[in-house]
Amino acid sequence: MTKTEFLQQLYNHLSTLPPAERDDIIADFEEHFQAGAERGKSEEQICAELGNPYNCALQYLRTAGGYAAPGGTVPPTAQSAPRPTPQSVPRPAPQRNINTLWAVLFALGVLCAVGIYPTCAVLVLSPILIFIAAAFLVAVVPTGTMIGFLISVSVLLFSIGLFGLLVTTWFLKYSFRRADF
Repeated sequence: MTKTEFLQQLYNHLSTLPPAERDDIIADFEEHFQAGAERGKSEEQICAELGNPYNCALQYLRTAGGYAAPGGTVPPTAQSAPRPTPQSVPRPAPQRNINTLWAVLFALGVLCAVGIYPTCAVLVLSPILIFIAAAFLVAVVPTGTMIGFLISVSVLLFSIGLFGLLVTTWFLKYSFRRADF
């Protein structure tokens, strides 16, 4: 592969980036070619050292928030090479630190969920428990105020339990995705 072919493919793979950022990246790669030529390397040797243009572009797209080439497909030039997995593409150190933080939060969330899920399940079932208690344990004839109070407490406890289940489940799913397992 020649310098021109490599830079053209790289430019095409970076088409989702703003033009100024894309031009800066291409300028950096042109400097790589220039430095390699000064050391006496051929364009083919420099291209071999840099690797597949798609893999090079993917590293920049990851830091910019994009994960796929334009159109969401694998470019034809990258189909011959194995498509990189998220683990094979080196990530910047701050991204690894953030992923580690989310992995720790996920582990803590799992530990907390061991206690939260049963508690929330009991709260969701509390209207049934309150009805049974009211039916069998009340020695006094229930009044309208007492019935209204028991219904209000039942709805409140049910809502708290359901909210706890939903929030805990959401947090576990979100932290699992952010941890990038």
